[in-house]
Amino acid sequence: MKILVTTPTGNIGRRVLAELLAPEFSVRIITRSPTRLPEDIHEQVEIVQGSTDDVATLRQALDGIEAFFWCIPSAPLKTTNMREHYERFARAAGQAIHEAETPRVVTVSASGKSLARNAGPISGAHAMEEILNESGAAIRHLRGTWFMENFLGQAPQICNDGVFSYPIGGDIPLPMIAAADLADVALRWLVRGHWGGVQAVAVRGPQDLTCNAAAAVFEQVLERPVRYVEQSADDYIRNRVRSGATVHYASRLAAMFSELRQGIFRTEATTPASVTPTNLSFWAESELLPLVEPTWRQSEAAMSACSCR
Repeated sequence: MKILVTTPTGNIGRRVLAELLAPEFSVRIITRSPTRLPEDIHEQVEIVQGSTDDVATLRQALDGIEAFFWCIPSAPLKTTNMREHYERFARAAGQAIHEAETPRVVTVSASGKSLARNAGPISGAHAMEEILNESGAAIRHLRGTWFMENFLGQAPQICNDGVFSYPIGGDIPLPMIAAADLADVALRWLVRGHWGGVQAVAVRGPQDLTCNAAAAVFEQVLERPVRYVEQSADDYIRNRVRSGATVHYASRLAAMFSELRQGIFRTEATTPASVTPTNLSFWAESELLPLVEPTWRQSEAAMSACSCR
């Protein structure tokens, strides 16, 4: 089976790619920077260098492909029109898929389509769905929820200050999912032949947790005090702008949190098949702890050295 993978170094794409490196699959990837890939990957896949918002690059990469893993890269901090970012990539993909007559496409989308109106990247993913639905391919849109990997963006604050914050109440439950679990669902659809039609697939983790509850999980796993502090939307926007984001980018993320407060992720029908296995405690042990523990060790070693002088 010939499979094309986009975002091969991303949170989801790299996991999909790793599982496809087997003799029964012929894997092609699109990347702007082949040097970011491990050297052994170069020897096992066919690489098309270019951007996935370029029709010619996509058309070349889709030649002879039987299944296509499609994920739009996150909007850069300097984005001035987030919706256009998602639509630009989707238009290019839709045209290339149609011209190549690609039979099956698996996308990374987001839950909440029937309610989200101004939810930044979530609404962008929903716009992508509408565009790709006109391509003529059979499609499964994997509608994930809050990715646990989002917490990694605040790993320095958790490590140094024992605190993390978003512009959402600490008592509002969010369905959380690990990127590895969504990658597993994508794999099952990619390698399964002979399915048709266009459908959305709900994908969510085993627990809905509040940020206060997440802090308690992190505290237990890290064996350090961790607390959650709600930010105001204005403070959140100012902090993101100080970190290099445009006001538009920061405002769209703040709008996303505003809609999350309204429960937009609760619109997808949940079935046993849509629930993935990884809970936040396991994820924190495998993903967060290895990231922050070396920093703590260095800090403790430095303090010990100073106390001995």
